[in-house]
Amino acid sequence: MKLRIVLVLIVIALIAGVMYRTYEKPASPENRKGGAATGGILTVRTVPVALRNLPRVLDLPGTIDAAKQVAVVAQTSGVLQQQRVQEGQAVRAGELLFTLDARPLGAQIDQHRATVAGAQAAERQAVRLVTQLAPLNAPGYISRKEFADAQLAQEAARANASAARAALQAAQLEWNNTQLRAPIAGRIGRINVQPGSLVQANAATPLTTIIAPGALDVRANVAQQDWPQLADARLRGKIPAEIYIEGNKTVIAQGELVFVDSRIDAATGSVAIKVRLNAPPTSLLTGQGVRMRLLLGDEIGVKVIPEAALQQAQEGSYVYVVRADKAILQRVTALRTLDGNVVIDGKLAAGEPVLIEVPQRLKAGSKVKLEGAAGPGGRSPGAGAGTHPRGPRSPRPVGAHP
Repeated sequence: MKLRIVLVLIVIALIAGVMYRTYEKPASPENRKGGAATGGILTVRTVPVALRNLPRVLDLPGTIDAAKQVAVVAQTSGVLQQQRVQEGQAVRAGELLFTLDARPLGAQIDQHRATVAGAQAAERQAVRLVTQLAPLNAPGYISRKEFADAQLAQEAARANASAARAALQAAQLEWNNTQLRAPIAGRIGRINVQPGSLVQANAATPLTTIIAPGALDVRANVAQQDWPQLADARLRGKIPAEIYIEGNKTVIAQGELVFVDSRIDAATGSVAIKVRLNAPPTSLLTGQGVRMRLLLGDEIGVKVIPEAALQQAQEGSYVYVVRADKAILQRVTALRTLDGNVVIDGKLAAGEPVLIEVPQRLKAGSKVKLEGAAGPGGRSPGAGAGTHPRGPRSPRPVGAHP
């Protein structure tokens, strides 16, 4: 009986051991991200360190603005009597847009005309009196004071007539201002008033805005810390720009930097700039938010790796580089990134293969085999350079979007 119990316990222990080895066996290297292991050697994917010219750029958020637009503001107060145009309508320069109620001003004009008529009559009477007294003044038939008073009356009458005419002209100008006409040709924007509304002179909110067809601008702000490189690029010549929609890297318009403010805004710590677009598409609207890329020229012969190859640690950035069939940890400094590429500085030579996928079991100094190599210690053509199926992108000319 005891022997049977011992045998049962031994069988149970064997079954438990087999099950433990089955479930606790680590996943094979072939199933691990980063490559398979061949005889303890990990297969890794690499790309070569590229030596290339990389564009220097500034990526900024911007806002579309019309290159030429005019706010229509009333120069006189009055009740809006007629609206002659509709939102979105194309208008010619000088076309009548709005009419204010001009009846009060018409009554003022009639009053001023009467005042002018009276002042002119008084002026004529004063001139006639001086003309009559002049022959009597020389012989002494009248006193000098009497003649001087007549001359003063003539000057006063002339001044009164001039003032009356000026008041009439001002009233007529006010009357003309009740007819609001388009100062430029363009398209009517949003209309902010309706007939019957009281319109105030020089109000903060315009009646409408006329946007001239043609060129569009993109306004943006450059941070204070980025200003030196922009200023340096301006000294070398014109600065082209590319415009694209947020979340979409397809260039929809191109332009050129045409304005840089002469001061840094103390409130925002930035410099206002403006880019004039060349033949902008009709899909762009005033006030629309876009992304702007300023092309500041090329950095010549910099070392570039994909962002996927760059690793981070508390001590700083590093990469794994394959040297003598070993993965060597190499400290580097990431200078800047652009479209998935990183400009680096460090002890890496052009063409050296760096890992773009780090296996979980990889340690510094581990033996590795490049993906596609002939075998341990061997190389297939191009594998020594760490070629990747896609490879690093070739340099692009300034002005071309990645």
